[in-house]
Amino acid sequence: MTSCSDYVLYFRTRRGGLRHCLRLPGWAPLAALAVVVAGSMNLCIHGTDILDNYRLSAGVAVVRAERDQERRQLLTIRERLAGLRFDLAPVARLNAKLSQLTRLDAAGTNSAPMGSPALAESAYGGERRLSRHLSALALAMVEEIAFQETRQRQLASALKERALEFAARPSLWPTRGSLNSNFGYRTMGRSHEFHKGVDIGAPIGTPVLAPADGKVVSVAYEHGYGLTVMLEHRNGLTTLYAHLRAAEVEEGEAVTRGTRIALSGMSGRTTGSHLHYEVRLNGGPVDPMDFMLD
Repeated sequence: MTSCSDYVLYFRTRRGGLRHCLRLPGWAPLAALAVVVAGSMNLCIHGTDILDNYRLSAGVAVVRAERDQERRQLLTIRERLAGLRFDLAPVARLNAKLSQLTRLDAAGTNSAPMGSPALAESAYGGERRLSRHLSALALAMVEEIAFQETRQRQLASALKERALEFAARPSLWPTRGSLNSNFGYRTMGRSHEFHKGVDIGAPIGTPVLAPADGKVVSVAYEHGYGLTVMLEHRNGLTTLYAHLRAAEVEEGEAVTRGTRIALSGMSGRTTGSHLHYEVRLNGGPVDPMDFMLD
């Protein structure tokens, strides 16, 4: 028995024989319609949220990509600033040594860079920290460059005023080579002795140059030193060159900065070819490296 409100669905078999029916209660279509209507309403209500979430996810991905690109750019800038600081270091060292030679620091001028080069090197904690690090580094670089430019102008003025004095200071290397032994106490076998100069490695026959204007006061053999040449400069400074192969100047001869005065060798007490070079102030030995410019 079927109710008048029921719905009957008939199906034909493949053989065209018996029919099977499916009986649905009368409220079933209404229920299906209600489900469709409820789904449509839910889609209308939450569809905007779903679309907004999709757009938000896409926006987050774009922002992350932009942040990664900005971070790479910041790191590239950081490397360039580090390279600039590396290139500036030799200029700062040269200016410092020239300031010492010209006694510019003693005149009351600024003797230290205005920047703050001691910055944290591990700046990978975040973009804000990296940006602050780069800003501080850039500011220090600007101040350092400004300081070095000011110092060079001061040095140019001082060098112009003291040209004759500077020309007589032994600031050139007498020959180029490895620094085999420094000024000061050293151990030689079982003995501990004071080394009055520096030893510069040089093959036999290497030219030796006058490091400053001066006058030849001695060309002689000295015990242990072998063949030597001594130059007299201004302000109580003299220079000595030992273990020479040959001298190319004579006593009383005036020499200028860069003049070839001798050839290096192995004369005297030595275990290898090198130039022993001394600087003396009022007869006492001082460190030649305090005078020689890089």
